[in-house]
Amino acid sequence: MWNRLKSFQDRLQTILDGWEIPALVLTSLSLQGILIVLGYRRKFSTSEKLSFFPWITYLLASWVATVSLGIISNTIPNLDANDKVERAELDITAFWAPFFLLHLAGPDTITAYSLEDNSLWRRQALTLVSQVGVAVFIIIRAWENSLLNILTIVMFIPGLIKIVLRKIKGRK
Repeated sequence: MWNRLKSFQDRLQTILDGWEIPALVLTSLSLQGILIVLGYRRKFSTSEKLSFFPWITYLLASWVATVSLGIISNTIPNLDANDKVERAELDITAFWAPFFLLHLAGPDTITAYSLEDNSLWRRQALTLVSQVGVAVFIIIRAWENSLLNILTIVMFIPGLIKIVLRKIKGRK
């Protein structure tokens, strides 16, 4: 019995190792899409039942993006970039970091869930600074003169701008 369980666990771990980051990307992108729709509808509805879904989606979207950056930062040092296939995997893994920064900035339809979020802007700014630091760590750790790394920087800049603008809006 225990051998079968161990075998199942090993097979599941193999599957998760290969699909963990793409699954997190899809989850984060889906949550962003839901936030776009629900954030817009939230402006016109005050129902408590309807306000639960944007709230939980708002919290989950931030959590998934943060966890994803952490997983990528833990994955980057473990990849050996000597092999061309491993190098390509490293570049693609690092390429997701700016997208998660964009997701952390959130859609334009909902900048903060409540007024309390705006009053906590210092704490949120510190959190975002650390998340940007993790993204910079990922990009530096995976850097090699390749086209994909240059595109990573090109995607990093709008993510950084959007996060700064979000904090400026939250501070007012």
